[in-house]
Amino acid sequence: MQLGIALYNALRSADVSDEKAMDVVNALESEMNQHLATKHDLKQEISQLETRLTVRIGGMIAGSVGVLSIVMAVLKVFG
Repeated sequence: MQLGIALYNALRSADVSDEKAMDVVNALESEMNQHLATKHDLKQEISQLETRLTVRIGGMIAGSVGVLSIVMAVLKVFG
């Protein structure tokens, strides 16, 4: 990770000990891994949302066709 190397070098140039600089870099990487989304995470979430949206739209279309069928049957009987 280039950010970690850059941070480590900056801390070392500010006379922070090797051990403490590594602790800071490790803590930063740990936090980033826990709280930041990766491209893979976003692609997976988008895929799940697309699936849910497709199912909902399909359900609405099926419901609409059902309602229209009932309306047409009622109109035949009484029309």
